[in-house]
Amino acid sequence: MAEPQGEGEAMSRSLRARQDRDIATSHALTTAEYALAFEAAQIGRAFAAVELDFDPRTFVAMRILESSVAEGLDLEHALGSSVIRALIERAATLSDRLRAD
Repeated sequence: MAEPQGEGEAMSRSLRARQDRDIATSHALTTAEYALAFEAAQIGRAFAAVELDFDPRTFVAMRILESSVAEGLDLEHALGSSVIRALIERAATLSDRLRAD
């Protein structure tokens, strides 16, 4: 039996709103990932110039912790999140690539 037209439209709007949120979240994560990678690459170059060791993963994690403290978030939860852990890894990998270029 066919759905009443109003229910179909409501489901469509709900799906569209969810897709919009997913796209916005993905964009925000990608933007943060690139910004952290770029900053880590710059600092990594400066450390290399003065012959100091630099770990981009630790740097990116510390920047996330800094933001978490400012937002009043639980630090262990922030770093334990699979989404944040993946962001740290991707940002660190991108930082290494940017430094190599």
